[in-house]
Amino acid sequence: MITMNKVPVNGRRSSVKCSVGFFIVVVTLLCSCIFAFSMDNLHQRKDTTMTTRKRSLPETILVGYTTKCSERVLQAVREGVNVVIWSFVDIKNIASKIEEDTSCATKAKCVSSFDLFCAKQMIAQLDAEGYDDTVHLVSFGGWNGNHLPDELSADDIYEAWKDLAGDIFHGVDWDLEGHDRLDNPTNLFSIECLESMGRFSELAKKDGFIVGMAPPQSYLDIEESRFSRYVNLTDPGRGWHDDFHYFGQNVYAYLLSKYGDYIDFVSIQFYESYSRAGLEVFNNHMAPEIYLQRYVDDLVSNKAESFFVNFDQDPSLKYSSRAVSFPLSKLVFGFANGWAANDFDNKACYFDPKKIGLAHDVLVTSKQAPRGFMFWVIDEEGTKDIYFSKALNDVLKIRAPKGNDVLFEFEATEKTDSIAVSNDIFVILLSFMRNGA
Repeated sequence: MITMNKVPVNGRRSSVKCSVGFFIVVVTLLCSCIFAFSMDNLHQRKDTTMTTRKRSLPETILVGYTTKCSERVLQAVREGVNVVIWSFVDIKNIASKIEEDTSCATKAKCVSSFDLFCAKQMIAQLDAEGYDDTVHLVSFGGWNGNHLPDELSADDIYEAWKDLAGDIFHGVDWDLEGHDRLDNPTNLFSIECLESMGRFSELAKKDGFIVGMAPPQSYLDIEESRFSRYVNLTDPGRGWHDDFHYFGQNVYAYLLSKYGDYIDFVSIQFYESYSRAGLEVFNNHMAPEIYLQRYVDDLVSNKAESFFVNFDQDPSLKYSSRAVSFPLSKLVFGFANGWAANDFDNKACYFDPKKIGLAHDVLVTSKQAPRGFMFWVIDEEGTKDIYFSKALNDVLKIRAPKGNDVLFEFEATEKTDSIAVSNDIFVILLSFMRNGA
C-alpha cells in the first residue's frame, strides 16, 4: 500500500484518492486474472472430456441400465459391468420466436431424467479408478416414454443431444417402447420417428459414438415374419396370454435392416411381458439354458444370421420384404435381475445366472457365443439377494476386482478451482482494505 509521510490535513485526501485509485487498479487486474483462470480451466475441462469421449465397444460386454446416479453404479462397474446405460433422456420441442417476423420456429432440446452432473462426476471417478475401458451411453425412451418428435429433423435432434451429453457419454441406446394407455400415440412408431432414429444413428457413428438398441422380444423377433409399426397388438393363436394387448411385430427390424451398419449391438429383452422366451420356458416347459442355446442355434445355423420380415404388410413404409441381417457379433441376451425372480407370476421370464452360465459354456464350445449380456436394472441389484453384475461377470469373466474401491461423494467439483482462487483473492483484498483504512 502507498502511504504519505507527514502531510497537512488536506494531504490526507490525496492519500485516500491514491489508495482508492490503486485499489481500483488492483481489483481490475485481479478480476481479469479470475476470468482468465476460469476460462482456461473451462477449456481444459472441455478438452479433457472431448479426448475421453470416443471409446471402443469391448469385445465382450456386460450391459447394465441405471435410472439413478448412485453408489450401486460404482459397485456394478467394479463387479463386471463394462457398458453402463443411463436412463433416460428425452427430446423436447421448444418454440422460439423468429426475429424477422412474429412467427415461431421449433427447436430441439434434450433433457435428462437423471442427475447429469452427478453422472459426469461418477464417470470421472470410475476412470480414475482404472475403469476407463467402461462405456457410458444414454438411453432414449423406456416404457411410457416419449418418442422422437415428428416435427423435428434428425439433425436438430442429434445436435440437441450432443449439446447436452456429447462431451460426457460415449454413445446412445434406443429403448423406445409403448404406453400403458392403448390409445396413446406412442403405441405406434411413426415413419418420421423411425427415420430420425436411423439418421441419428448414422450421424452418431460418423462422429465416433457407439449406438445400441434394446427392443422387447416381440419388437425384434427372429421367429416372426409379420411386420407392424403398432406395439399394442394381441397375438391370437399363440395359445398363451394371446389376449395381452402390448405385443409388437418387428418394428425394430426396420431399423436393423435399413440402418444396421450404424448399430453396434442389439439387446433382446427376453423379460418382455409374456415374451416368446416366457412362452417356451413357462408354457412349453423348456429349460432356460436350452432355450438360450436354441435361440442362437436357430439364428446362426438355420437362418444364417438373418431372418425374413414381411415389410410389405405396411405399404406406407415403402420398404420391400427381405431378410434382415442380424450378426451374432451384435446379439446381446437381455435379462431381468432380482425384481423378476418370483414363483407366483410368469409375466416376466427370469433367467437364473447359473442357467445362463450353462448355456454360455455350450455356446462358447460351439463358437456361437453372443456379444454379451444385458440386465435391467442396476437400481435393483441386491433385490432378493441377487446380484447380476457379479454373477454374470463370473460367466463372462470380464474383469477381476481391483481392490481400490472408494466411496462416491457428490461435490460441485467444476466450481472448486474457481472458488478456491476467489477465496484467496478475497483475503488479499480484505487485507488491503483494512490496511488502507
